[in-house]
Amino acid sequence: MREIERIKESVAQKKISPVYLWYGEDRFLIQEALRVLKSFYFMMDPSGSGIETVSAKELSPASIVERANTMSFFANRLVVVEEVTYFQDGQTADLEPFLDYFSNPNLLTCLLFRAESVHKGRKFYKALDRAGEILEFCAPKRPQEWLAWTQSELKARGKSMDTQVATLFIEWAGHHAGVLSQELDKLVIFIGDRQKITTEDIKAITIRTLEASIFDLLDAVAGRSTAKALQTLQDVLRVEHPLKVLALLVRQVRLLLGCNALRRRGGNGAEAPSALGISPYEAQKVWQQSSRLSNEQLSRALFECLNTDLALKTGGGDPGLLLEMMIIKFLK
Repeated sequence: MREIERIKESVAQKKISPVYLWYGEDRFLIQEALRVLKSFYFMMDPSGSGIETVSAKELSPASIVERANTMSFFANRLVVVEEVTYFQDGQTADLEPFLDYFSNPNLLTCLLFRAESVHKGRKFYKALDRAGEILEFCAPKRPQEWLAWTQSELKARGKSMDTQVATLFIEWAGHHAGVLSQELDKLVIFIGDRQKITTEDIKAITIRTLEASIFDLLDAVAGRSTAKALQTLQDVLRVEHPLKVLALLVRQVRLLLGCNALRRRGGNGAEAPSALGISPYEAQKVWQQSSRLSNEQLSRALFECLNTDLALKTGGGDPGLLLEMMIIKFLK
């Protein structure tokens, strides 16, 4: 989020760093930042002739430096180096041309490196850090961060949501910035000139994730609501394969058992993300849900899941009916 704002500010002030390193887990945010950065060069040359994308796996450092030093008819150039592997163990590429270039970069060229991960102790990283700017693109982690991101995206689109509505939207659409952005675009078109997006709009147009439905299903089980549990299951099975639904149920039950085990050891919800290997947002929801389901219930549910998995894979009956029977057994 903040990284894109920094790029927007640089473009607005026409102060582009001669060297960038962008890395991180969120490819969508990186693509959005790249779109913003490219807009600076398209303003000077709508044809985009000053923009070049190369692969670090296909070109040597010396060849990339040569391109960075090449002058453009329109003076300013952007050279994007994809698939950067210079931080990996065993990297044999001769990086000296880059180290020389960083000491005196071409100020009319922006040389942008894109990598999935970096090693901050490497000589290449330190030299690049001195010469330019390094940005890490990470998706929001905690609920408040996702809410802030959503509200920022809404503001950019000239729309708004109440906090409760935004929370529902995130739960329905999931925790992937690219997916959320696409769903927001759909909502903007759907409501037209209206400024505020409502719960009804989200339910009418937003695609609900399978994970959100699984949470609702287990909530119904915890609340002993057979009708709601079976209705939720039917809704899910209309759009997802039974084996996928079962796999997510098994995963969820195991996470709930993990939370209960952590609770018995005197742990708390703050420890759940690292202990279970899940995001803080998901951990918070799982931790709350686990308090409503006993270990006995969850152990029995896992046993029934495994029996149903065996029946599904051996042709033991209609998949939908087998899952319904499993849910009914959960509720006993």
